Amino acid sequence: MRILIFNWRDVKHPKVGGAELFIHEIAKRLVRYGYEVSLFSSAFPGSFEKETIDGIKIIRAGNKYTVYWQAFHHYRKYFRGNYDVIIDAINTLPFFTPLFVKEHKIALIFQLTSKIYFKELPKFLAIFPYLLEPALFQIYRKVPVLVLSESVRQELVNIGFSSDNITLVPPGIEHSAFEAGKKTNFPSIVYLNRLVKYKNVDDLINAIYILRKEIPDIRLFIGGCRGGKYETYLRKLVKKLDLGKEVEFYCFLNEEDKKKMLRGAWIHVLPSMKEGWGISILEAAACGTLTIGYNVSGLRDSVRNGETGFLVPYGEIGDLAKAIKEVLLDTSLRERLSTNSIKYTREFSWDKSAQKIGKIIEELLV
Repeated sequence: MRILIFNWRDVKHPKVGGAELFIHEIAKRLVRYGYEVSLFSSAFPGSFEKETIDGIKIIRAGNKYTVYWQAFHHYRKYFRGNYDVIIDAINTLPFFTPLFVKEHKIALIFQLTSKIYFKELPKFLAIFPYLLEPALFQIYRKVPVLVLSESVRQELVNIGFSSDNITLVPPGIEHSAFEAGKKTNFPSIVYLNRLVKYKNVDDLINAIYILRKEIPDIRLFIGGCRGGKYETYLRKLVKKLDLGKEVEFYCFLNEEDKKKMLRGAWIHVLPSMKEGWGISILEAAACGTLTIGYNVSGLRDSVRNGETGFLVPYGEIGDLAKAIKEVLLDTSLRERLSTNSIKYTREFSWDKSAQKIGKIIEELLV
């Protein structure tokens, strides 16, 4: 069984995110099950054109803009007829495989970009992809679709997809790699996601500003720093609000440092506009760290409000600060949510998710 995956990044890309982690964890398990798996993605400075990682054959060409054209070109020249199934991983822009791929196809849709366009682009530019996106996705209506959350399934149903054609495959967790540990001896909050506008890290910084007088030893650790305009804006905001003692930025965290930070934090906060799921929430939960976020698509699937964390109305910084304060000051509440979070992660497994996708692939070829 030969599988080819199109995705704009691979697990070694400097801007790797949750989508790349999901694909890699699933793909390496499919390799273990006996599948031959290749991944086509964009190149990046210092990358190899071809590389094998965990048994996955990776082919790289183009950049974040041209990788879509390169996927079409490589399919016509090299890939056509050499694979049984092609998975089109859609994270913002699709590869449009139904228009040119003859083999069996599966669409892996992480999320619809939707209003994120207005957060990341000037309004006069955002209006076009915002209006065009639902029409572009129509070419996938007859293709089997995989999504990570019920929220994304509903978004697709709302634009005309059949619910029967959409399979929910939530992410998993490497249980042996994450464990609870000793918390910091001061109230600590962690943000461990990409620094992009739609994740609203500035809302979290402003919430810390509200709380610092009531909780003077509060600390916020921001990981995932890779430079860029938004990060520069956040650093300036911290300086403007005189939060140099309360907020710390971390430019690079290896896996062990990331796990240590998640284990030590009292709270994990993800104030995003929307998510496909939010894998960092599961990783935090496995470390006994609850999550507070906005009540938005994706997060309302991965956070059980009142059980493994709290969800507050989107954009309400005062409510965000209030929820953080309540958890920081109420030890019994925090411990209950922490215990629930650890139990919650037992429902999730990369093996279960990979087996589910393997079954879908098998059914396609019957």
